Amino acid sequence: MPELDKEMYEPDIISVTDDDGNEILFELLERYETDEDVYVAVTRYYETDEEIVEGDYEVITLKVESDDNGNEYLVEIEDELEYEQISDILMGKIEEKYDVEYFDPEQ
Repeated sequence: MPELDKEMYEPDIISVTDDDGNEILFELLERYETDEDVYVAVTRYYETDEEIVEGDYEVITLKVESDDNGNEYLVEIEDELEYEQISDILMGKIEEKYDVEYFDPEQ
């Protein structure tokens, strides 16, 4: 049997609990750090074949914040300019890493 040259893909999974206590799994696509802040690009993680085929794979850009106890949590980026700049950086990194082209529905 021939050996496989390709590495097996192991996604980085993030478990997030929403305001209603529901656990949602996301795949971490990319991370970007500045001197002051940390940002991530995530997409919903799908486990079953059916979910994978039907998934929308929307990329979500979020900011990582910490509470007084050092627990990290994800928040929306409120500032529109900050969001645009960080999204452009993260999408560029994703395009390079995964050899894909970003589709902007607003264009």
